[in-house]
Amino acid sequence: MITSYEIEFLPVGNGEKSGDCILFHYFEDGIEKIIAYDGGTRKSGEAMVAHIKKYYGTHKIDYLINSHPDGDHVSGLIYVLENMDVGEVWIHQPWKYSDEILDLFHDGRMTANSLSERMKEKLRMAHCVYELAEEKSIPIYEPYAGAQIGPFTVLSPDKEWYINTLVPDFSKTPTKAKLVIEKFVDSLESFAETVKNILREAWNEENLPNNVETSAENDSSVILYADILNKGILLTGDSGVKALTKAAEYAENHGLQIQEYIKFVQVPHHGSRRNVSTESLDRLIGSASGSEPSIFQKTALVSASPGSKKHPRDRVVNAFMRRGFKVIATKGSIKRHYHGMPERTGWTSASPLEFSYEVDDTDN
Repeated sequence: MITSYEIEFLPVGNGEKSGDCILFHYFEDGIEKIIAYDGGTRKSGEAMVAHIKKYYGTHKIDYLINSHPDGDHVSGLIYVLENMDVGEVWIHQPWKYSDEILDLFHDGRMTANSLSERMKEKLRMAHCVYELAEEKSIPIYEPYAGAQIGPFTVLSPDKEWYINTLVPDFSKTPTKAKLVIEKFVDSLESFAETVKNILREAWNEENLPNNVETSAENDSSVILYADILNKGILLTGDSGVKALTKAAEYAENHGLQIQEYIKFVQVPHHGSRRNVSTESLDRLIGSASGSEPSIFQKTALVSASPGSKKHPRDRVVNAFMRRGFKVIATKGSIKRHYHGMPERTGWTSASPLEFSYEVDDTDN
């Protein structure tokens, strides 16, 4: 039985680019255990190792998980593997499935072997984590829906969706680069900041954009859920609406009462407006309340660089607040959520973000 735990979000990035570097530290039947969920950049990986040694007093990680192969999530895990004792590595290995997806690529010169090699090169950081774990004889598993990682259940992606739909659409996968629209939109956002429209919002009026999409890589994020002492914990990586909906479907089909027990959630993709919708949030974490609560009983943490103007988006913050979550952003400092763990000398409570009655409407 788990008696105490803490979730810590370490800061990643300085400019517009954000990343994830997350630790889940807990005691189960008196035994200390640690889960690393993404490692951010190499610099944040170094910070993760130093943090574990300083505050947990150990050099072991029981479970190391890569949510998806983006560099701002996987790069730091290389340093972690080089400098810590790791019990298990959980990472997707899309290069293994070249035989199964070859027919989806319209290049007669490509073989299954050449496709696999090109994916290894394009997903170099993720493959480096895999190779390093193999070199150290660390057991490697793929985190598909239904897998159990410590106290967490993987809700998404399921294996069939991952292999046959997501991998062929990876923008880093050769010849089938879709959704470069997202990167194009990102390049315009600094300009949009100067010409943005302002939309009025009220507590009972949600204006999340409809029909939003994110990249296949983001939707391949490993979504994790644990119910510990009737306190639900949900980690989402960079998942988008499709992945969140898949996670909700898995929970519904397997009797996981997330809406009833959830107390902590990671805001997907650093609070991007293109990763959540009213429908997906309603289905996964519950509907918005009609009035603002006097006390927020739940916590939503978001990894966001201190230099980022677009993360987290006000509309997204408002959406989580409507569902009873106080929202806290890293913005350059470590944020800690805990139960049954001792206080830390010199650490103070973080200030939550406020509800915004005027939000950016540039994408409508």
